Amino acid sequence: MLQMVDDSWRAKFERVKEDGFSRLQGLWVLREIVFPVVMKLLTALCVPYVLARGVFPMLGCTLVVNSAVYRFAWIGYLSASLLCFCVKRCQVWFRNLHNSIRDDRYIIGQRLHNSGEEAAALAIKKNQSSEVAGDGGLRRAI
Repeated sequence: MLQMVDDSWRAKFERVKEDGFSRLQGLWVLREIVFPVVMKLLTALCVPYVLARGVFPMLGCTLVVNSAVYRFAWIGYLSASLLCFCVKRCQVWFRNLHNSIRDDRYIIGQRLHNSGEEAAALAIKKNQSSEVAGDGGLRRAI
């Protein structure tokens, strides 16, 4: 159940808790808490009913088909809603996975420890080794 509640709902209920019963803003509670819940419940009830009792009979389907549609309309709507919810969750999961892989690959958000003095010391060491070789820093291709 915690996966269904995001931070916006948590903030709304914390605001109601902080306001208390005596300073409760009724219009805000209706608009931000009660109406969204009621609308989702009405949608869950009305959409399958309208499809089963209004749309399919107007299409001229037989009584057996209309009865089957009426019987399975709520299960179908629940399945479609669950599928949409899962697709949204998977999109968020894949986006976070992609960002995590990108951040690990390009070392985003981490401090590089070898970018300063160590890199300069490595360059000086390379120059000294090429001078000791006696080729003036030029290497011959074999």
